[in-house]
Amino acid sequence: MPHSATSMARASVRWPFRPRDVFYSVTEPDHRLAVIHSLPGMLVWPILLIVIAYGFQFAILSAWVELGGFDLPVNPMTASFAAIIASYACFALILWHQFKQSGIHRGAFSILPLRPGEIVAGCLILAFMVLAGGPLTRILHDLAMADPSLTLSGGAELQDVTNVDDFSQSGASLWAVIALTLIAAPIVEEVLYRGWMLPMMMARGVPAAFAIILSAGAFGLLHITQGLGVMISTTLLGLALGLARVMTGRVAAPVLGHVANNVWAIFVAPMLMQAGPG
Repeated sequence: MPHSATSMARASVRWPFRPRDVFYSVTEPDHRLAVIHSLPGMLVWPILLIVIAYGFQFAILSAWVELGGFDLPVNPMTASFAAIIASYACFALILWHQFKQSGIHRGAFSILPLRPGEIVAGCLILAFMVLAGGPLTRILHDLAMADPSLTLSGGAELQDVTNVDDFSQSGASLWAVIALTLIAAPIVEEVLYRGWMLPMMMARGVPAAFAIILSAGAFGLLHITQGLGVMISTTLLGLALGLARVMTGRVAAPVLGHVANNVWAIFVAPMLMQAGPG
């Protein structure tokens, strides 16, 4: 009888996830409906993340100025990065609390790799970005800049519309750069876009391929202030991350791939460019 009750509960709300997917274990109809009805969060959550980030930056940088500014031993960029790290931590706590109400908190935060396939997927994501994502980013950027009269950046060169170098050459302390780009951002952004947004759309009946594309586009838009080059690159990265999330059923592989991509883009690639001819 308990088994039949569980089967009826599963069948009462359409749930398209395979047994290996962390969302498959969400059996309560009310919890499933809460996920399905959380579509407005596609706008609310990213906007909230941006608002919290700017709020923390304003508060911490204002305090930095009041306490002495450049007379302090703390670089303003270090203070700025620390503020963003704190804002991401705050946002993660909000997500955990909210997702816990619908029983998806552990699935959405499944960030630790538990299967060898997740590590392999993370490596494949990096390989895709190095071998295909980078060249595609340049091609798409050049196409977008083909007619300067139609672009807000006036046909700017790729290096003029990206701020990737701003991280490694900002003057911020190394710990702040690492904590932001290799810990805070990969974890929180993956929980939001691949841990919740992508499976939420699948729960609503959106085909997995379209859910991957939509979540990747939203992920790219989050980085619009970092320049067209970064927006294109992160959108392409989002496609690979979304595919890894669907294939593995957990968010651990996207987190690993995100970290690996940031290591390459922020630390390795600039070093190789500086070491190269010219």
